[in-house]
Amino acid sequence: MSAIVWKDELELGLPLIDEQHRRLVECYNELAAAYRRREADVELAHRLGVLLDCAAVHFDAEEALMDELGYVGLDEHREEHRDLLQRVRRFQTVLNEGRQTVTLPVLQYLQHWLLGHHRGADADFGKAARRIIAEALVAQPS
Repeated sequence: MSAIVWKDELELGLPLIDEQHRRLVECYNELAAAYRRREADVELAHRLGVLLDCAAVHFDAEEALMDELGYVGLDEHREEHRDLLQRVRRFQTVLNEGRQTVTLPVLQYLQHWLLGHHRGADADFGKAARRIIAEALVAQPS
C-alpha cells in the first residue's frame, strides 16, 4: 500500500482546512507504514485511533466553517463524514476485540475515501468557500 503524496494541487486555499488535510494524510501514511512494517495489531489499532481522532477534529472544524459560511452542501457533506466515522469506529471495535486485523482492503478503502472525498466534496466546498469569502469582501463598505 503506497503512501499518499501531498501535492500543492490538493490545497483548497483555506489555510486551516489545508493544514488539517495534510495532517490527515500524515496519519493515514503512518498507519499504512505500520502495516507495511507488519507491526503488531495493538500498534495498528493505535494508529487507526489516531487517524480517527484526527478525522473527527477535522470534520468538526470543516463543518463549523461550512455552517459559518452558509454552505448549501453542509448536510450532505456532514453525512459523508458521519458515514466514514461510523465505519471506522465499527472496524476499530472489531480490531480492539481481536476479531480482525488491519488488512490491505481496509487501507485501500481509507485511501480511496480520503482522496475521493478530498477531490470531490472538499474541492467543491473549497471553490464555494473562496467565492463566498470573496463576495463578502467585495460587499464590505470601504
